[in-house]
Amino acid sequence: MVATPGGLVPSRHFSEQLSDLIKDRFPDLRFTIRCLDPLIDSAEANPGLWNAIAQEILLAHADFDGVVVLHGTDTLAYTASSLSFLLNGLAKPVILTGAQIPFRAAGSDAESNISGAILFASAPQVREVCIFFDGRLLRGNRSLKSSTSVGDSFESPHYAVLGSSPPGFRINEKALLNPVRSEPALPASYLTTGSVGLIKVYPGISYQMLVAGAEAHPRGLVLELYGSGTAPILNSSIRQALESLAVCKIPVVGVSQCLRGVVSRTSYASSHVLRDAGVIAGYDLTPEAAMTKLSYLQTTATPFEKLETAMWSDISGEITTDPQNGLD
Repeated sequence: MVATPGGLVPSRHFSEQLSDLIKDRFPDLRFTIRCLDPLIDSAEANPGLWNAIAQEILLAHADFDGVVVLHGTDTLAYTASSLSFLLNGLAKPVILTGAQIPFRAAGSDAESNISGAILFASAPQVREVCIFFDGRLLRGNRSLKSSTSVGDSFESPHYAVLGSSPPGFRINEKALLNPVRSEPALPASYLTTGSVGLIKVYPGISYQMLVAGAEAHPRGLVLELYGSGTAPILNSSIRQALESLAVCKIPVVGVSQCLRGVVSRTSYASSHVLRDAGVIAGYDLTPEAAMTKLSYLQTTATPFEKLETAMWSDISGEITTDPQNGLD
């Protein structure tokens, strides 16, 4: 981003500045820079962008050992989560990073984040989609943006840090995925239409909100529930709206509004009512992972009746399996 009288906008000269930085920091690195056109503020990111990035990587997958994706911070966790599913089978390091303070601006964190991302994208032990920020390597589909300040930008509330640098260069190999490499498939183009919606439950929420959300997002909804998975069940219209969505085969997945919340199927009476109304417990999925996983499963033509089992199944390290909650 560069400053203009109307605010920060994408820089037309970024690729040249980036090339100079990489040549200076990594003189022996062979690299190619590819820019999507047009460059956008990450607030404009959508499922079509996820597809475009995935296709760019998959079409050239035989030509590289690792990838760094530079991305605005606001929607970076959504893109990282989506790529973890769309690039299933790639089994190469794909590291997303960005900056809280624009490249070349005073006090920018861009150079350190880019340099660290390149280091981990060059590490053969890493074979998954990650986020590198503030000196820490995190699993992409376990992460969320937690701050607008440099130093604590992203967190992985339910999974260990995968690596760190600086100081030194450390990898937590026990926490890394070890996927089997296969020929990755190009993502289905219809991921860009009828995307999954996200609704936060709040005091006084009306059933019309759920109905409207489902009409706008017929592929499914993710509900951010209270705590370990509760919602205002005394409002019969809410229950009836959820039941009607199940009848229409519109999947609804429940995740927690809490940073470290886990949605259980067995905690409260409210949880039982939601389950009986067809809400799938998302356990410790982040909202970003729940949305993108449900979108991905829709592209694989997973039958509605099997979506619950599929959401509980671990595809790329996004969910913790817990036999006590039926997630084995």
